[in-house]
Amino acid sequence: MLEHESVLLKTTIDVLNIKKGGTYLDCTGGFGGHAAELLNQLDESGKLWICDYHRETAEKLTERFKSDKRVKVIRSRFSQLFDNLNFSFDGIMADLGISSMQLDDESLGIGFLVEGALLDMRIDSHLELSASDILKTYSQEELADLFFYYGGERASRKIAAAIVADRKKDTFYTTTTQLRDLCSRVLGRFYYKKKIHPATKIFQALRIAVNKEIDELKILLEIAPKNLNPAGRLAIISFHSGEDKLVKHTFRALAQTEDYFLPIRKAVKPTKEEIADNPRARSARLRILERIEGSPS
Repeated sequence: MLEHESVLLKTTIDVLNIKKGGTYLDCTGGFGGHAAELLNQLDESGKLWICDYHRETAEKLTERFKSDKRVKVIRSRFSQLFDNLNFSFDGIMADLGISSMQLDDESLGIGFLVEGALLDMRIDSHLELSASDILKTYSQEELADLFFYYGGERASRKIAAAIVADRKKDTFYTTTTQLRDLCSRVLGRFYYKKKIHPATKIFQALRIAVNKEIDELKILLEIAPKNLNPAGRLAIISFHSGEDKLVKHTFRALAQTEDYFLPIRKAVKPTKEEIADNPRARSARLRILERIEGSPS
């Protein structure tokens, strides 16, 4: 497994304006990189809730922070996260990127570099449709829209047409290797001079669709700002243009009210140095919203 590097680590913690005795929430714990950095700035009275909805990730986070009494780890999706957290936070953050642990997990079938894994992609096992289910049942138009809007794949119609044509021959894509090879065959010429694999955007789009990530993000954007203390900040890192647009438009709309403002108007991007050290950071965008002092919590 490749070593995981948290994207925009120091920048994210800096923009949260950490109060030493404050109460914070990391909605996407991952490997705990952001959480560990945040804890370094809290004193003994500070509190940190860490959430992740991938079972193995939540278990590893619990083990990592088990000796720190300031930390509580919970397993939850965004849509259930605040059901039992009936108080406000001085800062909330979310890193919407997928972790290398999940990419390497054969049981999930999310990463196209994992050979021969079942094309499942359900991080939450209670979800109904797997990635292979979508490839078997969606129409050509539905697949093309999914690949374009969730993956940003400009050649979405070509890959959708190839999948449906193969379906008519009773050829179905059920493993990561099968779908990766199809992407290379159909889309390879479009990626001749690009730095990413032809399967990257297709796998991303399927993962987002399977796990209902856009719907979950909408719920987070609706609820999280209401759970900020005055002067509290919400920081969200996105990696996909659709997610970033959703965050941007929501934050801008809230900033037109009397309760919130944008301490940094534009998205914060990684430096050239960070991208060189961690290529995964190249598409990261960080946006920040702050609750105005004196607004009702």
